[in-house]
Amino acid sequence: MTLSCTEQQRTTCSVGGMYTALAIEKFLPIMHCGPGCYANVSCTLGTMNGGQSPETYNNSIVPSTNFCEDDVVFGGVDRLHALVGECIKYYDSDLYLIIDGCTAEIVGDDLEEVANAFQSEEKPIIYTSLPGFKGNSVWGHGEVLASIVDQYMKPAADIDPLQVNIFGIVPYFDPHWSATLDRLEELLIYLGLKPNIIYGRNRGKKNIDKIPAAGFNLVLAPWTDLALAEKLKEKFGTPYLHFDNQPIGPTETAKFIRRICKYANLGELKAETYIKKEEDRYYYYLRRSYPWIYSCKNFPREFVVNASAAAAVSVSRFAVNDLGMIPKRIYVTDGIPEEYQPGVEAMLRDVEYDGDFEVIFTEDGGLFEDSLKYEDLTIRKLCVFGSSWELVPTTKEKLPFVPVTTPLGDFMLGSKTYFGYEGGLTFMADLYSDAANKVIDVQI
Repeated sequence: MTLSCTEQQRTTCSVGGMYTALAIEKFLPIMHCGPGCYANVSCTLGTMNGGQSPETYNNSIVPSTNFCEDDVVFGGVDRLHALVGECIKYYDSDLYLIIDGCTAEIVGDDLEEVANAFQSEEKPIIYTSLPGFKGNSVWGHGEVLASIVDQYMKPAADIDPLQVNIFGIVPYFDPHWSATLDRLEELLIYLGLKPNIIYGRNRGKKNIDKIPAAGFNLVLAPWTDLALAEKLKEKFGTPYLHFDNQPIGPTETAKFIRRICKYANLGELKAETYIKKEEDRYYYYLRRSYPWIYSCKNFPREFVVNASAAAAVSVSRFAVNDLGMIPKRIYVTDGIPEEYQPGVEAMLRDVEYDGDFEVIFTEDGGLFEDSLKYEDLTIRKLCVFGSSWELVPTTKEKLPFVPVTTPLGDFMLGSKTYFGYEGGLTFMADLYSDAANKVIDVQI
């Protein structure tokens, strides 16, 4: 009998959905699980993920019942009830979210009963069950948003046709989420829209309250939040535009701008003016970089991706369509439900390259490192786009590497994003700088 285990995971258990709540200003998750549950997910999604700490509540002060053996025998509802009361008393929050884990779910503690006992207009409390045996942190993210829609949102009196809600980007799991949303917001405002984003600074409950009033929703991802967009369409009649990646560089960014302007009837003038201005700037800096680029005589043209679907589609489109690189293998590691996999694979193959390459759906991030045993890397190198799990093998084999997905334990992100025209230049600079540091026949 052959035994196997999953290594180098890019997701956490479903309790990691708490980070979707933590990304919303003054939205407090109240944990009804063991102390190790949220402590473990905080390493992957927070502290060890590009130096990101949650706002408004650092993960070290997130309240928990610390579900223990006595609770397994007698149930933990009474302690949860007491904890919620104390949280309302001492935490300055606009919304509260009760989250349970595996043990509380198995015991059968009733979260709805506890939430209903504290309901008031000033302190809305919702609940969601996130047992680890049902899914990973991306699934947990979807459950948190679904709970907000089902338990809290009410129809709007008026619809603003220019308001667009932004979904698809999973906060913290996408390590660049905050800066990407900031840049996206600036772009949409320039085009004449009113972007409504619930994650990040100066947003929060007031933006959640505005969601039903949107003219349309924008889902900027291969598959995440599509179910949410359908739910909002069914409940409030809000249509949605699905764009399958966070655009990097000129090709996809121009496509995105034209697509959203056409969908929202914004006209072509602003879109084409913006595209021309940004493309002129992009190619100016690209031309200035030619001597450096051409000095890398043996720079690898093939690449491997070991990342989430969102990162894989975005990076592959830019690497192939703008950098002229060749995909060899793409590992998609965020545990995509089977019904979405054919669509995501089609998105990954929708590039300007006619050759064949492998697409592998797996949560086993260690498959990439294992595959290197069978590669002849003496002369023919690879570029690698992944997470900090790939640091050791890429350093050992001197493979150019750019971190694009969680976890990013050895990198501090600050306000970095690869979104848009500027993001394409940043990505290219990171890639060629790493190649130079790995000494891939660089002549200066």
